[in-house]
Amino acid sequence: MKILTSIWTFLNRERGLGRRAKARVRTPKQRRRQRGVALVAVLVAIAVIFTLTTQFTSNTNVDAIAAANYRDQMRAHFLARSASNLSELVIRIQQRIDNIKELSGQVQITDFADQVLLAFCGNPEEVQAAVGFSTSTTKGLGADVGTCGVVGQITTEDDKINVNCANASKETAEVIKSALDALFYFNGYDPVFEENDAEGWQRDRARQVAAIIDYVDSDSQRLRERGTSEDYNYETLRDPYKAKNNYIDTIGEIKLARGVDDRFWSLFGKAFTVYGGCKVNLSALSNSQLIAGILVLAAKDRNDPVLQDPRKLFALATLVAKAKQFGMQFTKIDDFIEFVKDPSAAVGALAGQQSLAGSQANAAVGAGVPGLTGGEKLKLDLDKTNLARIATAGPRRTYRVQAWGEIERGAKNNDGSPLFPPIRVTINGVWDTKVVPQNARKPPAPKGAWVFLKED
Repeated sequence: MKILTSIWTFLNRERGLGRRAKARVRTPKQRRRQRGVALVAVLVAIAVIFTLTTQFTSNTNVDAIAAANYRDQMRAHFLARSASNLSELVIRIQQRIDNIKELSGQVQITDFADQVLLAFCGNPEEVQAAVGFSTSTTKGLGADVGTCGVVGQITTEDDKINVNCANASKETAEVIKSALDALFYFNGYDPVFEENDAEGWQRDRARQVAAIIDYVDSDSQRLRERGTSEDYNYETLRDPYKAKNNYIDTIGEIKLARGVDDRFWSLFGKAFTVYGGCKVNLSALSNSQLIAGILVLAAKDRNDPVLQDPRKLFALATLVAKAKQFGMQFTKIDDFIEFVKDPSAAVGALAGQQSLAGSQANAAVGAGVPGLTGGEKLKLDLDKTNLARIATAGPRRTYRVQAWGEIERGAKNNDGSPLFPPIRVTINGVWDTKVVPQNARKPPAPKGAWVFLKED
């Protein structure tokens, strides 16, 4: 046993050369102080490696999520583009229908575009409900990676005043002036035009109309009258600028015209546009304010009892705005005049017909709509010449589309609900059927182009 102990001691003895070897000999006490150094070194190394690994994993997960978000954003974008392209297809079909004399003004499929697009953009359940076929048995229906569509109906800008027409010919500018005069006519708007605007500018109806027209038209004369000048002191404002004196790009630029403050815009902003023709389309009217103004401007007798009573006037304007719901279609100016002359008689005559429009009219009569049945009847005689100066009738020229694409996120909670909201892209656009695209590949270029597109 002693021999083994001696061998063990010999093997574990530190060795050196000469005196330096003796100096390095550590005592048992010194050796006990250095115990655990290797363990600490290993723990430090593990901690560093763990930190680096965690950071690398975190960065990798962030990059993976960001890449998935970019991928889904791109998919949602192209789904929205697909919805806008399908909307263009619906609009072009509508143009074909409008060119058929027997169907012009009678069929408006753009009002049902959201239902039409379900077959191409909806989820499997929506496709099945829309066309009766499953996406698993029919190719080309539904969207494989998400959903898309349009928000509600495809609306129009034809029922608004195109302020850009103030920069056209003198005759056209007069039409816009007449429309603005009619829009601001009513006594109920007196407080707006008797008080200063938000910047302290004194305005009345005539000055407000002139300010809007002069901001857009290209000359330096007030309402194109010789010997006058446009002087609205834009350069003296806290943030000075100059009048556009040219076509404006968006309707929001009208807010730069004198007098157009938030109070004014909340009342009249919905009546303006920068797209389409210079006359309001009677077949698309929906703004009761503008309708009432047109009725005042086109009335044969300015002293008619309906015009003298704002309540009756706006009640009649409301009937005109709802005429489409009653089955009425204004394909000609004469149709509008006949309806306003006696709405009750016009709807009653239509209710006796065996057609979809007749069914709508019959439902309106049965519902007892005020102004059509019972009580005081609303009616007004219009002058066709005056009406034709500011309005037209027929197929729509412009269409406003709000197309969207949506992608559901893959991450789920424990209960199966989505961890993140879906990615949605919306494209707002305006289609003008009279504009000829400049980059058509094959002549002749078909009429119709997007004059406004904005992605949100």
